Amino acid sequence: MTIWEKVIVNMERGTKRIAVSAAFFSERVRAEIALVRLRIRLHDVQSLIREQEAQIGRTIVSLRKNGKLPEDTDALLREEFIVTALSEIEAREKDLDDIRHEIAREQTAFRATEKGAEERAG
Repeated sequence: MTIWEKVIVNMERGTKRIAVSAAFFSERVRAEIALVRLRIRLHDVQSLIREQEAQIGRTIVSLRKNGKLPEDTDALLREEFIVTALSEIEAREKDLDDIRHEIAREQTAFRATEKGAEERAG
């Protein structure tokens, strides 16, 4: 085998490694972007929950200032706005669980892809 044949063989091996590395990098970037988007959604849902909780607090303070704060908790929980806010919080907490499961799924899928790419490159 001449030196030029060796150069060509080595160049072909190098281009294959570069192609595998580029595919791995591309997949990693796609997975990282997906995770960032999910974390942004998670943060947004948490913000909505905090806002609902703050509005419940403001309603209670307003009722207290006006002297309309009920004596027992059951009467307080019958306030229309508070009932609506609590149901909204419950729905958002379900969304949080769904997003957390989706993040875990993405991370697991990425780890499997990462191991496969390492084995191909190896």
